[in-house]
Amino acid sequence: MTRTLDGFIRGLRRASGNPGGGAAGGVAAAIGAALGTMVCNYTPDEPRARERALALDLLGDRLVAGAEADAEASERLGAALALPDAPDRSPTVFDAATDACAASAALGELALGLARELRTVADVGNRHLMSDLAVAADIAAAGLGAAATNLRGGLELAAAHGDPTALEAAHRSLVDALLAARADTRALADRLGEP
Repeated sequence: MTRTLDGFIRGLRRASGNPGGGAAGGVAAAIGAALGTMVCNYTPDEPRARERALALDLLGDRLVAGAEADAEASERLGAALALPDAPDRSPTVFDAATDACAASAALGELALGLARELRTVADVGNRHLMSDLAVAADIAAAGLGAAATNLRGGLELAAAHGDPTALEAAHRSLVDALLAARADTRALADRLGEP
């Protein structure tokens, strides 16, 4: 993603879907990963923190790439929904919703990885930066929620335009895992943010 932050925010204001809520959640999660990396980098004498910093850097880059892929899928879905009502519209919308679900699922898997990493950093990171890690966890929880919400929305849209059985089978358990991880990550943020 080569957009500036200002360009990204301006893009969210447009009615194009590129970027949209899924991309916003992915970028938010990437910011959470960056904050986790910062905490690790302030913990130079702990080898596990250095390892987590590298893992979080990679994860942040993958989240940004996933956000870009989600933005593109969202734009295709918006274009499909804008088609005039015709016999071939529903299959086109269904295919675009399937692609959007795949993009949301990919971001969700990455967000789950972020939640796991932040839990580890909570154990090995610099104690003086736990408030920053709490912010990272709050942001990661938003990314988890965004992925779950978009995935549920994509599944509902697909069901309105075709047979969602295979999509439901592929993604329903991920929605449940994302929602559980969001609750756990919020609890982590609350615990870390306590004085």
